[in-house]
Amino acid sequence: MKIAGKTDIGMVRKTNQDAFRIAVLCDGIGFALVCDGMGGVNGGDQASAIARKTITAVIRENIKPDMLDDELHDLLLRAIFEANRNIFEQAQCAPEYTGMGTTVLAAIITPECAYIGHVGDSRLYQLHGGQFYQVTRDHSRVQEMIDLGQITPEEARLRPDRNIITRAVGIAPDVDVDLLDLQLSSGDRLLLCTDGLSGLCSDREMGEILSAHPIEEVAGQLILAANRKGGYDNITAVVIEN
Repeated sequence: MKIAGKTDIGMVRKTNQDAFRIAVLCDGIGFALVCDGMGGVNGGDQASAIARKTITAVIRENIKPDMLDDELHDLLLRAIFEANRNIFEQAQCAPEYTGMGTTVLAAIITPECAYIGHVGDSRLYQLHGGQFYQVTRDHSRVQEMIDLGQITPEEARLRPDRNIITRAVGIAPDVDVDLLDLQLSSGDRLLLCTDGLSGLCSDREMGEILSAHPIEEVAGQLILAANRKGGYDNITAVVIEN
């Protein structure tokens, strides 16, 4: 398994409120985490940093070889719930952090399966058998409108409210987490990214880049493509090759 990642401030923002972590844990199990913070000048930085530190620590301290599916799900939930509590409590203690939160996309990856915990609009994509497709479903206002048939995905990309999310880690005492299992085959590639990438580059563009470059170069090439389109947001990409 190969894992690589990169984050970039983009071409417009003055700070980078994205955060990511990659690691290979016990028995070659992979771990990847992408967060996109929100909540003012400092709040987004703080929220994504707390999530990265908390989730990584919980996973590292509790991962064991040969864990069952339910045990891995429980571990992801525990890690994200603890991050939610830490961010929310920090916001209660410091008025400048009121309302801060972050997306979370966390993955524990074995050769056979990726176990995913997801909150917000950071996305997971899979390249399998030459086909590239989105795995996660955004927790966003425009996604709800797409589900209701009010707008198309193409129209959603142009709406000014496309960045409004309906779930985030840390904004309330409790958080609803989507859990997914993704079956993997040898040679599959995964992409975890913030909306600074998926909001500017089409699925076709991202799939072509993911297919065409060595895994160590993919994140940099994706960020370059987003910056060429304006780089209006922070950009983070983590790529995994099974």
